Amino acid sequence: MCGRYVRRGDKQKLAEHFHANPHPADLPMPDADYNVAPTTHQPIIRQSRESGDRELILARWGLVPFFTKDLKEVKGLSTINARSETITKAPTWREPFKKRRCLVPVSSFYEWPKEGKPPKQPYAFELSSGSTFAFAGLWDAWKEKDGHWLQSFAIVTTEANELMRLVKWNRA
Repeated sequence: MCGRYVRRGDKQKLAEHFHANPHPADLPMPDADYNVAPTTHQPIIRQSRESGDRELILARWGLVPFFTKDLKEVKGLSTINARSETITKAPTWREPFKKRRCLVPVSSFYEWPKEGKPPKQPYAFELSSGSTFAFAGLWDAWKEKDGHWLQSFAIVTTEANELMRLVKWNRA
């Protein structure tokens, strides 16, 4: 489960790394975020409906399903991660999994051990090369009552591999 991550690199570097076009071209984005938190707007890479090319956009971390009637419905729900084991069964994830997949640019991510006395020390995981990589993600678009579209995403998670099992963490 990913609850915090790090993103380094400005929009131009990310766009070049993922062969994507920033959309809009003057996309406002900080060069780095060392403590990316849920509900913040972060870059994702998705396929453009118009051209079919990859585009880099900003979206809210914490998926708001298209069928949501009021944003208050998702408050208190954890939609930052979509478990791959149930992704085809749950209504929140089913349509985005079929039609709206994305990449979430990441430099590293944090995990906290489940056991131990507070304050618990998080572990940071990154590639040994220090290169940017990507989480698999799902995105969706929800139309607010005022007509504004909110684009949001979730990170796809799975069971821990041998390395990650060494760090015990809470799973929702």
